[in-house]
Amino acid sequence: MGIQGHVFTLGDGLGDRWLSAQPPHGQVEVLRLAPALAAREAAIRTRVSHLSAQESGSLATVREVERQDADLRVVADVAPGTRLSDLLLHLELTGEALSHAGVLGLAGSVLRALAALHQRGAGFAHGAVTPAHVVLTANGTVLLTDGVFGSALESLGWNREQLWRQFSLALPASANLPRFDQRADVTQAAAVVLAIALRRPLTPDEYPRATVDLVTRATSDPAVPGASALRMWLLQALQLHPRAMFTSAVDAERAFGDVIAASGARFAGARALGQLLQPLRLLIA
Repeated sequence: MGIQGHVFTLGDGLGDRWLSAQPPHGQVEVLRLAPALAAREAAIRTRVSHLSAQESGSLATVREVERQDADLRVVADVAPGTRLSDLLLHLELTGEALSHAGVLGLAGSVLRALAALHQRGAGFAHGAVTPAHVVLTANGTVLLTDGVFGSALESLGWNREQLWRQFSLALPASANLPRFDQRADVTQAAAVVLAIALRRPLTPDEYPRATVDLVTRATSDPAVPGASALRMWLLQALQLHPRAMFTSAVDAERAFGDVIAASGARFAGARALGQLLQPLRLLIA
């Protein structure tokens, strides 16, 4: 499959992308992997086979893995919607308001999508949950993309600082090298929720050293209902609480329901999210 159309990156370190027509699937996204990941072909093919055996409505479908000389390409369905990374950049650049209810509604949608994957069993983890790989659809649900690289990323043997700077991946502290399991997914999702709460992307210098300060900053307004509940949830999900943490998105999503209840925003979140999306329809493919 030759390169067709505009080549772009998501700033996620995975490689270059372009859109292409591929009958009978229609339009697909082709990802030409960065050399470090292209060398992990066996791990990626195994992961694709494992996930495709049980389709998930919350995960974009990977159609095939292609080897062309030195290039390894992953072909996946195009996720129709707005990438969270674009939405966060929009909020940062325009200063457009996102209410606390909207923050909780958006964060809850991300956690539900990840929990749907984790419910399939302990062996199912995404491995690369970042704002660039979270797509908000027109109806407010979330579709996760790029979920087949966890094993390949783990096999790089990089520490958490390197993984954050190269791939924007948040990993929990550990005595050994990071594991890309469900606990890691929760940490990555918590970093996504933290960015949503701050209404902007996290920068390369802010994780992991400044994480506690960021949590405090995102939850310090005493006028915001349930701010303290969100702070406690973030500390647990980011694996920063000394005694309590979540090991799967199922547990994290269930506990997040208590955060929403404490804020009184159980129904207001969906409305706020819909209002935010309305002027952004042009971003939705």
